[in-house]
Amino acid sequence: MKNSTVTNKGGLAPRQGVTLLGANNTSSSVCKGFYSYKKSFATDEFLLKAYDDELEFYSKNHTSAGWVRLKSSFTANKEFGFVTSLVNTSNEDYCIFSNRFDPYQRWTGAVTQLNGALAGGETAITVDSTLNSDIYESKTATGSSATTLTVATATWASSQWINFYVYVTSGALSGKVRKITSNNGTVITFDTLGSDPGSCTFEIKRLAFPTTGTLIYNGTTIAYTAIDLATTFTVASAHAGSDNDIVTLVPTEYSGLPRGNRLTNYLGRIIVGNVRSAMARDSGGALQGFSSAGSVFVSKLLDPFSFDFSATRVAGEGDIIATPYGGGEITDVVHQEDAAYIFKEKYIEHLQYSQDANDLAVRVPLKAEIGSVGKVLKASDDIYFITPDKRITSIGRVRTKDLKPETENIGLPVQNFLNNCVVDDVGRGKEIENKLYFPLKSSTEESKNNIMLIYNKAGRGYFEGIWELPAFSIEEMNKEFYFAESNTANVYQMFNGQHSDISGDDRYPIISEVATHFMNLTASAFNLQAMNGIAIEGYVRAGTTVQYYVLKDFETTPFLTITFVVDDETGLLDGEESSAFLGNTALALHPLAATFSDPLADGRRHFSFRQYFPFQYGNYFSVGQLSDEADNDFETTRFGLLIKEDPSVKIARIRSV
Repeated sequence: MKNSTVTNKGGLAPRQGVTLLGANNTSSSVCKGFYSYKKSFATDEFLLKAYDDELEFYSKNHTSAGWVRLKSSFTANKEFGFVTSLVNTSNEDYCIFSNRFDPYQRWTGAVTQLNGALAGGETAITVDSTLNSDIYESKTATGSSATTLTVATATWASSQWINFYVYVTSGALSGKVRKITSNNGTVITFDTLGSDPGSCTFEIKRLAFPTTGTLIYNGTTIAYTAIDLATTFTVASAHAGSDNDIVTLVPTEYSGLPRGNRLTNYLGRIIVGNVRSAMARDSGGALQGFSSAGSVFVSKLLDPFSFDFSATRVAGEGDIIATPYGGGEITDVVHQEDAAYIFKEKYIEHLQYSQDANDLAVRVPLKAEIGSVGKVLKASDDIYFITPDKRITSIGRVRTKDLKPETENIGLPVQNFLNNCVVDDVGRGKEIENKLYFPLKSSTEESKNNIMLIYNKAGRGYFEGIWELPAFSIEEMNKEFYFAESNTANVYQMFNGQHSDISGDDRYPIISEVATHFMNLTASAFNLQAMNGIAIEGYVRAGTTVQYYVLKDFETTPFLTITFVVDDETGLLDGEESSAFLGNTALALHPLAATFSDPLADGRRHFSFRQYFPFQYGNYFSVGQLSDEADNDFETTRFGLLIKEDPSVKIARIRSV
């Protein structure tokens, strides 16, 4: 199967199309980083894309802006790794990333828009909002001063609102925001407003941006020194910008933290692998430079911005896990349930911290001479990976095959195909609706990933074939799936619900083909068969053209090709048998035409037909379908081969298929 899928009816259909996300990027560089970052409380979701020296983002809440520069001037064409830290001492969720060559960095995902154009030189940047959308309290003050607001009927817990912000929503000081420093049951205290706001209305909210920092809009950065209003940043002199330009916070750098591009979040800790340089302590406890791609660095508990530990390590501190076995660099680090796994090309280690007062790293080597050649695929209940010798297996198959761990190669049915593939740069795959998508190179002639190998987990599992999509990595945003191309700097939405690949106003056909294995249905596979017809059943939408064909005896040229054209003529889709022959020539005395049902709920119609032809003799027959036009919408649910039966054959020995 090529560019095809097994449907939920068990039929065979072309894959759904893909749609370019944002404007076409003509950079000569390719995607070297791709990640989905989801903010807490569903406030926003982002796709992040790295290419050349650029890092860009695409916001679910600001789709009309397309891809927006987050930061530039990175070391060019280096692969990025990303992770989200959801629990930390900063009371914030961060996207953390590194490319091994530039400092470890964090981004808060704070995004707003310019509210009005900037000519340049302004001392305040006016935006839609500097606040998060959540309102924690909305009250009217019964007493006030420049630093306090009283609500006589309130029943707040002491210190409940420290580090939140008061936002004045009425009166002479409407729009002002100030940080809350303390509160009791009825009074909140905050940084001075400069004057008494009176009996104003107010809300308790959180800032989306820190009170000072560096912004970027229109591709250029600018420092700000204060947030006085819910809609302004105070700056020395603004640069020009257009109304509705995206404004975001520039990522923060941490020069002394590990520079690695394999990251995972494990129970409140960040684990960094494939580290090119870092700081660590020597045997005497003194800090020094460190470079060892065979070790992983572990952050402090609940603090992703400190990897430090004492000369005698204390529980909760950072850590370094050296993995000498197997040699080579760390190829991936990923968590699964209550453990983290460290992968090299010929080594896998299971890592757990003891979750007690000792906080010890409990390490279990899983298998000698077995590891992952590149990034792994983290599925819902297992981790799948490809070994350097082109076996596809998983952590579950390594660990629990028997009392003594054995490795089961689920890729064995397609091993001949895998042997011709190149797996030295396995892309980050994804599980989508019980199917695994592995990005690969189809041959040694390919310099970038150019296909996805599809594995269906249903039942005992089977491979569906390949999709000709060049993927660097697959991610999910807002319940839709996207892939970053391996050979351009573009991102495409998968499963667009249409039957064409779409780029702007252009619609391209999906070249979809399916062929069965060669079958012999007699009692002995060496007996000749006589075939004189084919029956086909499925679902189709008007405007579809599909070719069905039959081959014999391992030939590559069909002896029969049927071009099935379903147009909008009333006579063809009225639920009655039509007089149209199927195929270019009527090869039987009384060919039967297609029959169609009335339109179903999805707009398609059920169809079936038979096509007769002069007897063809052979040992083996194969039947297939080809779709090569845009917007073909069909699904074949059943093939039937009209085979001449010899009454001397022992029927009990005929094998079913």
